[in-house]
Amino acid sequence: MGTLEEIKARVNIVDLIGRYVVLKPAGKNYKARCPFHPDDTPSLMVSPEKGLWHCFGCGAGGDAVGFLMRIERLSFPEAVAKLAQELGIELRSSGDGKSRLFQVNAEALRFFQQALRSAAGEKARAYLLSRGIGEPLWERWGIGYAPPSWDGLLRALSRFGVQTLLDLGLVVMGERGPYDRFRDRLVFPIRDEQGRVVAFAGRAFEGEPKYLNTPNTPLFTKGTVLYGLDLAKEAIRRKGRAVVVEGYTDVISLHAVGIEETVASMGTSLTEDQARLLARYTEDVVIAYDRDAAGEASSLRGMFVLYGAGLRVRVASFPPGEDPDSFARQAGGKAVEEVFEQAQPFPEFFVAALSARHDLTSAEGKEALLREAQTFWPEIKSPVLRLTIVTGFSHLLGVPPEEVQEALRGVARPVSRAQEEGGPSLTPEDLVVKFLVEGKVPDSVVPELVGEERRFNEVYREVVRRWAECWAQGEKPAPAALVAGLSPQGAARLSRLLLLDLKVAQESQALEEALVRFLFLPRLTERMNQVQLALKEAERRGDPEAVRHLSLEFQRLCRERIELLRRS
Repeated sequence: MGTLEEIKARVNIVDLIGRYVVLKPAGKNYKARCPFHPDDTPSLMVSPEKGLWHCFGCGAGGDAVGFLMRIERLSFPEAVAKLAQELGIELRSSGDGKSRLFQVNAEALRFFQQALRSAAGEKARAYLLSRGIGEPLWERWGIGYAPPSWDGLLRALSRFGVQTLLDLGLVVMGERGPYDRFRDRLVFPIRDEQGRVVAFAGRAFEGEPKYLNTPNTPLFTKGTVLYGLDLAKEAIRRKGRAVVVEGYTDVISLHAVGIEETVASMGTSLTEDQARLLARYTEDVVIAYDRDAAGEASSLRGMFVLYGAGLRVRVASFPPGEDPDSFARQAGGKAVEEVFEQAQPFPEFFVAALSARHDLTSAEGKEALLREAQTFWPEIKSPVLRLTIVTGFSHLLGVPPEEVQEALRGVARPVSRAQEEGGPSLTPEDLVVKFLVEGKVPDSVVPELVGEERRFNEVYREVVRRWAECWAQGEKPAPAALVAGLSPQGAARLSRLLLLDLKVAQESQALEEALVRFLFLPRLTERMNQVQLALKEAERRGDPEAVRHLSLEFQRLCRERIELLRRS
């Protein structure tokens, strides 16, 4: 009776990849020419110790299952089944095929829905009503509740067998045996285009993680499904556009006010699979994330994916402090449509989003903007899009377009002066994550980093969360465990980071510089902006004591910033 973990533990990644390419030893790893792009020099790195592979030429990477999926164009379940067969592992969960697995998920949904309407679900019902989600919407969207008991679902569905529940991600195997994955959470079923339940998401009422999702299963692969597409596809065809939001309640609230062409990326960066899904129904996409989320690097990369799939992308900006859910409930559908009418074409939004993060009145801020934009440049394939972005930055910075283009086209400068000449280009965030998962960040700094989880991009945020959970228990997670369950793009990005042989003269200096630029300096800049706003308000109301106090505080922060810049 096999599991995905057993398959991954037993498969020899060197033997597997060695069937398709000629691997040559390179220290403790192996190198080969990559089969996924024209590769004159060996760019593919395979680590038997970490169970990971990565191509430093085209950027592909992941674990053994991911390689097999890519090389043989298999789905996740097909790749798992093929490896299981080769290893002689019986996947009994397949039973009568996928139809039986869909039946199990349907029964799980019925259990959660009944629990929502039971006495135990009173808290969940009150929460939904407080968010404007009434009983008709519970039924339409299949919303349920997972009771706080450790084995309520396990006992209710015991007739299907523990292994099937494990393989569908409904239960988890602990030291004392299996237990329910979802406990004391609102539960949102995730359906495929045909309306079949393929996975679940559980929202906590308090504590972290806020959302807990089903891992990859024979029915579900992260990054290949759009929440709400089964109910939105006809409206998308009819209206000629798709509205993409982040979360479940965003979709529900927008549908409730008549924006029925709305789907959700479910808090992840948009993937090529999701772009292809949207392209079946429309050529126009409006991104309607909240302001902070829309400007995150991971979201911007997802928008490049949509743009690269030939879709016309616009980005809607809601008023400060509002997200699609809250704005739709308070202002109504007409006001939402007015926001959408003002949506910016993606190239303009990209320039504005990056510019908003830097002080363009200083030379240092302008250079920082170009450095950040530089990290996106290889992902921009369209010449028209490149020209539009170069022109936008040229106007903003007062720099000739050819100089902007030269700056963006150049190889991204290594973050650390300690990095070797010609070494790999890493952002401060990359370096911080690499040092963190390798256990090189001092224990005194770890809680500070974990507490600033919001600063990490979506892929790294999940990795840091997993690593921190193990660290708190005195354990060190295996690299393959950190990669498991990430989207293909996320797995490729993390595998690159973990397999990168970073040569620095002084690791402590490189780490300090990365922490300054990723954590300390941005945090200080935020505080300075807050003090500046408070100072303007104090001057407006004529409060000399507050003006004096805030001026001294701003001067102190300026000195601290200068000191941080000297350190970096």
